[in-house]
Amino acid sequence: MNRLFLGLLAIAPLCVFSQIPIEQKQSASYRYYFDKGEELFDQQAYDNALINYNEALNLNPLFAEAYFSRAMIYQKQNNQELALRDYTILLELNPTHYEGLFSRALILFAQKKWAMAKQDFQRLLVLPTGETNAIYFRQDQFDQGVNQVYSSHDYDKSHLYNYLGLTEIELEEYENALSHFDSAISGRPYNPEYLVNSGLCYEALGQTEKAKATYQSALLLNPDHGLALHNLGILTRKDGADKNADDILDEVIAKNPSLPFPYAERGFHLIAQGKFAEAISDYNEAISLDPTVAEHWLNRGLAKEKMKNWTGAFKDYSEAIKLDDQLEQAWLHRANLLYNQGQYEEAIKDYDIAILLYNTYGTALYNRGLAKYRLGKSIDACKDLKSAQSAGFEVPQKIINKICSVQ
Repeated sequence: MNRLFLGLLAIAPLCVFSQIPIEQKQSASYRYYFDKGEELFDQQAYDNALINYNEALNLNPLFAEAYFSRAMIYQKQNNQELALRDYTILLELNPTHYEGLFSRALILFAQKKWAMAKQDFQRLLVLPTGETNAIYFRQDQFDQGVNQVYSSHDYDKSHLYNYLGLTEIELEEYENALSHFDSAISGRPYNPEYLVNSGLCYEALGQTEKAKATYQSALLLNPDHGLALHNLGILTRKDGADKNADDILDEVIAKNPSLPFPYAERGFHLIAQGKFAEAISDYNEAISLDPTVAEHWLNRGLAKEKMKNWTGAFKDYSEAIKLDDQLEQAWLHRANLLYNQGQYEEAIKDYDIAILLYNTYGTALYNRGLAKYRLGKSIDACKDLKSAQSAGFEVPQKIINKICSVQ
C-alpha cells in the first residue's frame, strides 16, 4: 500500500475545491477521507481511521482499496467476520489483489474452513505477487514465541505450499499434503517446520519409520524443536521402547518447561504404567499451563479415580464435560463413577448422553443396562445388553441369562 501521498487533498484550497463539478467533488471527497484514514492508520489511531474509511465507502461503495484498509482495521480489532466480509468484497472488485487474498486465506485457515482456505492458497500460487509492506508472524503451537517471519509473497512461496499441506492434512488428503510439503522443503530445505509437518503425514499414512526419520531430520536442524521431540517420543513409546520414550519426554519437558503437551503425554504414559500419583502431578502442570483442554481433565480424573479420590475425579470429569460436551468418554467415566457410588438414576442420565453422542457405544449400553437392572427395570436392561452385543461388546452369557430371564 502506497502511503506517500497521504493528506495532499486535505490541503487543497477550499476556493478551488468549490469551483469543480459535483462529480469531481465526490471523487475528491472520498479520496480525502481515504487518505485521512491512511494517515490515521499509520499513526495507529485505528478507531478514527475506521470512521474515515467508512465515510470514503459511503461516498464510493466500489472503492476497493478502502475495503482492504478497513479489513485490516477489523483484524486489528479482532473482528474476523467483518474483516472476512471486506476482503471478500475487495476480491469481487479486484480478484487479483494478492495481499487481500492472502489475508482472507489466513482468516479462513484460522476458522478451520479448510476447503475454502485451500482454494485461496491455490489461487495465490498462480497470482503475480506485486509489492507489499505487510509482514506476518507465525507462532508454532508448541514453541514459545514467534518462530517464522515472512511476507505474504516470499520469493519461493514455500509458506504457501506449507499452508496447502496443512489444509490437506485437515482434509485427510495426506498424499497431496506430502507433495506440498516436499515443494516447501525444496524451496527452504533448512526449515524444520516443513519436515515436522511431513512427519505428521507419514504418521497418518501409517509409515512410522519414515515419520521417525523425518522428525530426526528436523532435530538435526533444530535439536530443541519441541514438536519433533514430542512426536518422536510418542512413536518410540508405541514401538514399546518405554525407557527411550521416557527419556525423550523428559528431554522435551526439560527444554520446554512452559508447554502443556509434553506433561500431558508423559502423564498418559505414567497412567499406563500404573504410576497414578506421578501422572496426576504431570496433569496438574499441563492444566495449570493450559486449562482449556478437556482431555487433560478427563485423564487426570481417571488417575484420581484409580487413587480412590472420588470427589476429585467427579470434579475433573465434570470440568472435561464443561469444556467439551461432545466428549463421550467424559460422560461415560462420570456415569461409571456415579454407578459405583450407587447413584443409578444419575448414572443413567450420563450414559444416555454418551450413547446419544455415540449410538454404538457398547460399554455405555452395557453399563446402562446394569444400572437399569439395579433399579428393577429388567426389560429395559435386557434391551440395552442386547444392543451392546449388537455393537460388538462382549456381554457375558451368564449376565444375559440372569437379566433377560427376568421378564
